[in-house]
Amino acid sequence: MVNSEGAARAALLLLELGKAGSAGASLLEIAEALGQTKPTLLRSINSLIDYGFIEQVARGRYRLGPSIYSLARVESAVLLDVASWRPVLERLASTFGQTIYLVRRAGLDVVVIDMQVGSAPVQALTSGIGGRLPMGIGSGSLAILATLDPEDQETMISANAPRYAQWNLTAPVVTEIVKKATVNGHASDVGLIIPECGGIGVPIREQGRYIATMSIVLSAPLLFFSQNSIPDVAKEIKKAIADNLMLYKEGSR
Repeated sequence: MVNSEGAARAALLLLELGKAGSAGASLLEIAEALGQTKPTLLRSINSLIDYGFIEQVARGRYRLGPSIYSLARVESAVLLDVASWRPVLERLASTFGQTIYLVRRAGLDVVVIDMQVGSAPVQALTSGIGGRLPMGIGSGSLAILATLDPEDQETMISANAPRYAQWNLTAPVVTEIVKKATVNGHASDVGLIIPECGGIGVPIREQGRYIATMSIVLSAPLLFFSQNSIPDVAKEIKKAIADNLMLYKEGSR
């Protein structure tokens, strides 16, 4: 049985190779990116090769294998989420003219699982489908984080604290933003991460649940926020979420 350390190493390895694309990455590049020794990584790589999750494209160079593709093709909760919420993303993108994201929690991170680009001539394309951010970075993850119990919020922020430095943020700053988001029912990071743009994130609380695993994010240039009230925009997103949840509830009867 693979121990937890080995499982974590394998997960980080697959995520790193996901960034490398079809060209793959060398063992040295992977080792430097993950801060691991080459012999340790090579053992994990060989195990994952046996199951088709990694393949060797050249001597000492690796990329994701076909088993990743076959798993991605299996109908999953993520695909169902995308199908359920895409109409909402399209409607909001049409209403505001800005890019709308659907993000989902993935352990210590959030992942963009769908997006819809608006019609405004200038868009704030801060990420694409498959983009990842630590929980606590970006209005989408902040909105989800605000729905957790205080103890779980503290645990999550503490675990990700070393990663916040990349965005010139600290755990105390993230904690204060989450507190405001908890009160407001939405999160905003206008000018916080990228000076020229910002986002508004609203959690999706499914029927009977307070804790959210997904959120909808409006991303826009600063000009948009100077012309629109953040609470009003958040209110419109909340209404769109509530309407979609109601449709889902009625359709399941």
